[in-house]
Amino acid sequence: MASNITRKLSTLLDFSSLVSASLLRVSPSSIPNALFPSSPSHPTEGILESLLLSSGRTLTYRTYGPPNGTPLFYLHGSPSSSLEAAALVPHLSSRNIRIIAPNRPGFGQSSLYPNRTLTGHAQDVIAIADSLGIQMFRVIGLSGGGPYSLACAHSIPSERLAGVGVIAGAAPWKLNPTKGMDWHGWMRFHLVRYLSWTFNTAYLRRSFDNKLKCWSVEERRDFWRKDVHNTAIDLGEKDKLVAESKEAVGEIVDCTMEAFESGCEGPIQDSVLLVAGWDFQLENIGFEDVRLYVGTEDRSTPVHGAREMQKAIKGAKLVEYEGDGHFSILVNRGAEILGDFVKEG
Repeated sequence: MASNITRKLSTLLDFSSLVSASLLRVSPSSIPNALFPSSPSHPTEGILESLLLSSGRTLTYRTYGPPNGTPLFYLHGSPSSSLEAAALVPHLSSRNIRIIAPNRPGFGQSSLYPNRTLTGHAQDVIAIADSLGIQMFRVIGLSGGGPYSLACAHSIPSERLAGVGVIAGAAPWKLNPTKGMDWHGWMRFHLVRYLSWTFNTAYLRRSFDNKLKCWSVEERRDFWRKDVHNTAIDLGEKDKLVAESKEAVGEIVDCTMEAFESGCEGPIQDSVLLVAGWDFQLENIGFEDVRLYVGTEDRSTPVHGAREMQKAIKGAKLVEYEGDGHFSILVNRGAEILGDFVKEG
């Protein structure tokens, strides 16, 4: 029988806010074998693909933009999905960029991968690139995808990387990433950090999945809508404006719905990985074209963490956007970031 503290945590914590959701412009996929299938609210954007690895795992990913465009791997936030990359679609054709956006293990219809690591995801990126015949590419990660992007900078041979970027990315624990974080984010971050055993209990996963099973699609959407509004209470003014947009909230919810299509185990695993000790050191990143983008009013992944990561990563460039926050940075600065990151596009 689960302890009282485990039961209390299962009601207190909503998993979409362990690492803040990301803003997107997209619709969910309706994959028929999903455990909790989503109900599309917009025409589906992007082409959904799947790749069967030699290990037997399946990776799903979406592609956006011109097929012959400059390849850019986009690593989604947590919990989020490949749908998130559609936020950049309006800016792709004019820059001749092709985005490839994988779903991490346990997200969407990508297979779960027990005991996975941050650097292990770099091998998944390489596997997709190889299957598409792509030799050199860029990688950029948003929010909870930031650590995975840095893991690529650490683990992928430099001759295959044209650039690595992080947008509003989570920083490792040793750099005091909660400095400047909103109170709810700070609380959740520390709960996951110090009670990670709780998040690995079968009881917690089962109780949350059972809750999802009892709800209709619209009830699940309403749950995530409320979560976005609760998250936005302590955020900056520009993030609050995003959260007041019915369309923007619907797009965030669409992405979160896909994240949990196979249940909550993948997103829970991701949350624990992001706040635990990373399996690589920033100081050991040898790739010298790493760019960090952050809003000065980001209270989910505060600017303090980005500044400390710049100091730790040799040659890293930091771009700060005055007044922007965690949600607003992609809305207000997406085109600007792509223009800086893929100059020849």
